Amino acid sequence: MPASLLERMGAVLRPVGLCALCAMPTRQTLCEPCKDQYLGGIGPRCGHCGLAQPADGLTCGICLRLPPPYIRTLTLGDYGVPIDRLIQRLKFSNEPAIGRWLGKLLAAHWRAAGHPRPGLVLPIPLSSARLQQRGYNQAWEMARSFARELRTTARSDVLMRVREMPPQSSLPLALRTQNVRGVFAAPYPFKAQDVVLIDDVMTTGSTLGEAASVLLRAGAATVSVAVALRTPPPG
Repeated sequence: MPASLLERMGAVLRPVGLCALCAMPTRQTLCEPCKDQYLGGIGPRCGHCGLAQPADGLTCGICLRLPPPYIRTLTLGDYGVPIDRLIQRLKFSNEPAIGRWLGKLLAAHWRAAGHPRPGLVLPIPLSSARLQQRGYNQAWEMARSFARELRTTARSDVLMRVREMPPQSSLPLALRTQNVRGVFAAPYPFKAQDVVLIDDVMTTGSTLGEAASVLLRAGAATVSVAVALRTPPPG
């Protein structure tokens, strides 16, 4: 049976639930109007870091002065009210299925943007304490769904967290880069290939930048970033 027919049948048979934002009936995590409004890309954006820009093709001033180690950032939208409730449910309400849905949506946007299929998809790893507390890594749920949609490989054992640190959200923005230094390691060198790093929210880019630098030193050809939401700069 053709895959497209199976997908249509699955959509019909999937039980109707409620949109996580507006509580309207839907067969997916968000209803179509909410998905289009909050997870529709909301461009144009800086191609390097994903910050909103006034026009297409512009690079933000931060990336012009200090280019990040990753070559591109794909995001579904800006982090803020009310879409932040979706991330809170993903992290703190034992709803890993939200992560898998976000990964699938990210993959659709990746294809639509015309980006090449990556050779490897990696999640930002959680600390062991937080992983034990939560029971799953939301970035891994997103990464394996993203990879499955793009028919490539996702792995959770390539990038490792080797040092505990205070949560980035608990620190002032100016201290976050210092906080993540030495946090990650890639224990085994791997053949040069294009890597995509997956996370739920990108704020300053410090965590993803540190991870990308580690992967480039370990042999990655390029590193791209795909995140569900991008936090706008203050003001």
